[in-house]
Amino acid sequence: MRQCLLAALWTLTTATLVGQASTIQMDLEPRWPDYTDFITLYLSGVWEDLCTPRDPKVSVTDFTVLVRLSIPGGPCPKARISWRLRIPLGRLPRGAYELVVVAVDPAGESRTLGQLEFFVVQPNWLYWMSGRSLTWEDFWGPVPRNPGNVAAQICLDLGYEFSAAARPEPGGTALLARFTEIRTYNRIDRHRSWVIPERRRPDVLEHEQIHFDINEVYRRLLQEELDRLAARLEIRANDVEEAEQRLREEVHRVYQRYWRKCQEVHDLFDADVEKRGLAAQQEWREKVSRWLLNLREAPQP
Repeated sequence: MRQCLLAALWTLTTATLVGQASTIQMDLEPRWPDYTDFITLYLSGVWEDLCTPRDPKVSVTDFTVLVRLSIPGGPCPKARISWRLRIPLGRLPRGAYELVVVAVDPAGESRTLGQLEFFVVQPNWLYWMSGRSLTWEDFWGPVPRNPGNVAAQICLDLGYEFSAAARPEPGGTALLARFTEIRTYNRIDRHRSWVIPERRRPDVLEHEQIHFDINEVYRRLLQEELDRLAARLEIRANDVEEAEQRLREEVHRVYQRYWRKCQEVHDLFDADVEKRGLAAQQEWREKVSRWLLNLREAPQP
């Protein structure tokens, strides 16, 4: 048995940026779209006057999605007002996209309210779910020409995404930025997971399930640590780009610790089963089940 371990994807499906007169939050639904999904963009935040952006127009050129909003003319009394827009983007082909939201005033002048990158993938991800075990139908990938003595491979992905907010520093010119949310995920890439048909045995499938469960243990531990980071961290930066980069570095530093420990435990599991056989696998099955109930029992980074 073999694991295909993927590093974190820095996929930002939400972003919060500070504009000249507003705070904008951008959210995609679904968060991880595939080419069969109908994608919707939600914009929300606080605007500094009553002339809130409206009338969205969407255009797609190559892999850039441009959303143009109109700022109405006429008097715009000052007032902090909450606003929200639902903007259908439709279905998009596979690829890496840049989403740009701009506001156009009555004079035709435009300014960028926010940008984010997102990916549209094949519908191949399977996320870990309590009560939903792996089946051989989840292994879609082609068997390599020379698999050696390997019966199956599961391709695991442990990753994260985050949103952040920035505000002007009181009495200064810098920005103060902090996380608003950090999400972690544990999933398999079904297109890169495979099994030799004649070796579809229950013990082989159980082995791959234990790998999936080990990943879930460290996803939960990672989420706890990132929640603590988000609660305490605020950074000072000169602009939005610097703030996002520094926040990204902070979260990735934590991620690397848990990713390395997770890989180490996967390797220990494989080595023990290779040495002692199914008796060792059953011990690991029971042990990992306990870890899922009590994370403190698992090896800590």
